[in-house]
Order: sequence, then C-alpha cells, then structure tokens
Amino acid sequence: MGIHRRGIPGRMGRHIVSGPEVGRWVAQRVDGGFFEGRATAIGLKRDDQIIAGVIYENWNHQTIWCHFAIEGQLTPAYLAAIFDYPYNICQVEKIIVPVGSDNEQSAKVVTNMGFTEEGRIKEGRPAGDIVFYTLRRDDCRFLNERYSKRINHG
Repeated sequence: MGIHRRGIPGRMGRHIVSGPEVGRWVAQRVDGGFFEGRATAIGLKRDDQIIAGVIYENWNHQTIWCHFAIEGQLTPAYLAAIFDYPYNICQVEKIIVPVGSDNEQSAKVVTNMGFTEEGRIKEGRPAGDIVFYTLRRDDCRFLNERYSKRINHG
C-alpha cells in the first residue's frame, strides 16, 4: 500500500522513504507512538538524515489521522507524496491532524498547507487543548497537476 520501505530519489540529495524508522522518528518528535502494522510513515531524507515525516493512522475509509514532524525544507515531490498517499492510495475524503493548542509553529504549518480548524477538546493535553485540523480532498492544492506529475506509482 503506497510507498513501502523504498526510496524515491529527489534533487539535491533529498529522497522520499517509508518504513518504521520514519515512524519512530516522527513519534519521538510529536510525543506519540508508532505502531508498525497499524500505521504507515513517509519521510524525507537529506544526506541520509530524516528531515521530515508523516505518520498515518486510524484509517476508516472516510478519514485518516496524520502527525507531522518537520526539521528541514520540504520538496514539491514530498508534498505530492504525503497527500497522494491518503487521498489516492487510501481513498479518504478527509485528513485529520491533532495539534496541541500550545504548538503555534505546527498550527501555522498545517494551516499553510490548507488545513482548517474543525474542532477542539478543551484541556485535552497537559499544556492546553487538542485542536483538530482537517483538509478535505477537494480543498487539497497538492493534488493538482503541478504536484501530481511528480508521483511515480511504478
């Protein structure tokens, strides 16, 4: 299902990878967990170092949850891959991203990607609320031709 433990070469020493190593890297940065077999992770490496990753979990045919960790510049090919997977491979209509209300940087990243706040659980975290950001397939700009031409499903 999707990219699995393979690398897709990119420009400037960056390539897209998938597998448990990426899941553990993301989980460590979002204070969460990665459960191989129940989740998928797609990452971006630069010079053999992971600089970004996404964990996908809780797929229910309509929605999927994801958790982002980013420590470097994203490439258009990576953006295409991380939105191609949930919408075109998993065939969901909506992505859900939980973000701590105290994490302004993450909120800014996901809103810049097009996610909008849909709900929140007050006092759902030790440092505040859990804010749920969502992005519907029809609203995802990363599915347009500029990005989708960078995906090779071969």
